Amino acid sequence: MNQLEGWAPPARAWGPWIVIGEQMGGPLSYKVEFETISGSSTFDAEIRYFQEGTEMSDIVVGPGTHNFTSGICVCVSRIRFRSHSIGQVIAITVR
Repeated sequence: MNQLEGWAPPARAWGPWIVIGEQMGGPLSYKVEFETISGSSTFDAEIRYFQEGTEMSDIVVGPGTHNFTSGICVCVSRIRFRSHSIGQVIAITVR
């Protein structure tokens, strides 16, 4: 289990990318949980990972959980956030 923090800026601007997994081989399955720790607004989470040589992009509404499987690769999986209202800090748990 890995615990991280991210930033969801206001005005629907995307925050910085946070690496949630690094791999050499695979495939690897991930469960990512994300929730606000400094606000009460919903937010978007964009998760990028590789499958079969293609970078995949999933956008989901948080707070919540997202499962994905990264394929066989030498690559990183990453996440970033944008708030639906005020800026907020997001707690991330990767399993």
